[in-house]
Amino acid sequence: MDALLIQQYISQKRFGKYVSLDDYEKNLYLSKHYYIPLSILEVSLRNAINHAFDKLYGAGWLIHEAQFLQRDQLKKISDAKAKIKSRNEYLTKDKLVAELSFGFWVNLFKSSYNNQMRINTLRQIFSNLPPKKEQLVSRKEIFQALNHIRNFRNRIFHHERVFGKPEFQNIEQDINQILCYLHKDILAFSKRVNHVR
Repeated sequence: MDALLIQQYISQKRFGKYVSLDDYEKNLYLSKHYYIPLSILEVSLRNAINHAFDKLYGAGWLIHEAQFLQRDQLKKISDAKAKIKSRNEYLTKDKLVAELSFGFWVNLFKSSYNNQMRINTLRQIFSNLPPKKEQLVSRKEIFQALNHIRNFRNRIFHHERVFGKPEFQNIEQDINQILCYLHKDILAFSKRVNHVR
């Protein structure tokens, strides 16, 4: 691909972040490799949280905006409801769960949700957390891992550079760990669909 095509179709500003076209291609292949596990993680996580919170706070916790939700989370719910309504769709719990961003679900693990994300709740969300005797996994550790994954996911989904970024060196391990915490079969499914052994 010559420089004129790069400028017209990729943009010089975006391409300027890469050493060469080969570097750009490597980034595309790396992004492709992570698309499936990130998609599975996002869908599985939001459904696991919603399922656990349905049991703890009632099936209307999201639509009726449970009292424990912080202002920024309430704003995201309000925006998601408006988006659904703007498409002339009937507002349902399932549509709202799907409409909310990955960031919404990740932020439920912030310290402001310490009371909601105690170990018993974490075990309802992540059915395969290791026993306390082996390893105590805290809300804080899960938030840090998920937030790191969220940053990586956003770069991939917005077509930004992830190749050669040292902060993402162990990202596969982080993604697989969260998938395994959710359920070992979710991790196995992700690897199988993504053709990873």
